[in-house]
Amino acid sequence: MTDSLDFEKAEYGTPAQSSCTECQNSLGTQYYECNGRTICGGCKAALESARDAGSRAGRALRAIGFGSLAAALGTAIWYGVRALTGYEFGLLAILVGLAVGGAVRAGSRARGGWAYQALAMFLTYASIVSTYVPDILKGLSSPEAQTTASTAQPATAATPAPASAAPATTLAVSATQTAEPAEPPPSFGAALGMLVLAGLFLMGIAFVAPFLGGLENIMGLIIIGIGLYEAWKINRRSPLVITGPYRLAATSAPPRD
Repeated sequence: MTDSLDFEKAEYGTPAQSSCTECQNSLGTQYYECNGRTICGGCKAALESARDAGSRAGRALRAIGFGSLAAALGTAIWYGVRALTGYEFGLLAILVGLAVGGAVRAGSRARGGWAYQALAMFLTYASIVSTYVPDILKGLSSPEAQTTASTAQPATAATPAPASAAPATTLAVSATQTAEPAEPPPSFGAALGMLVLAGLFLMGIAFVAPFLGGLENIMGLIIIGIGLYEAWKINRRSPLVITGPYRLAATSAPPRD
């Protein structure tokens, strides 16, 4: 089997290069083949140790953490460039896809697979559309939006009656009657819940925003798709296949004069 480690194998040959492709050191008297690369014994041990290090949950948490940091940085750079120049550079979506995809792969210790691919694509798309949130907030707080919201109230809403229409019994309220206490402010948990719901609402609008432009935004959708593809491609599963050891063929000494 070529995909299993064979420590008893010792064939003489000449590799494509005399130095390790990982550390650039001399191969010495023997070498290994790792996915088509020539490596030394030290790098072989290091690659095997990195492959087997950590648990599945730990790798997943690292991938989420690294990918989220890269996504947040990509959002900040994208919005900063747009705020400074007044233009949107769609090619930044490709850079965001590369950065987030690379961060997820680093966090997963280069495991790859459909789960990490899906994570990288989600974080990439979330990073891109998060730049729309300030514009969405500005649109919701505009006077036009507030006017629309006020005119959309139901017609059955209670309105204060004029003073002349108040019944006579209301004028006989005792002067010693105390006013009703004001409603207490919401608790911290309730306020936090409302904040989370508001954030989910804004992100929901942001997630569909690229599609609201229709055919006019077709080029933007294509560029976003390229960014998502880059994030997906970086996290493809590539199993570690190591064969060897192979011994270097002895070179004959040059003839003496």
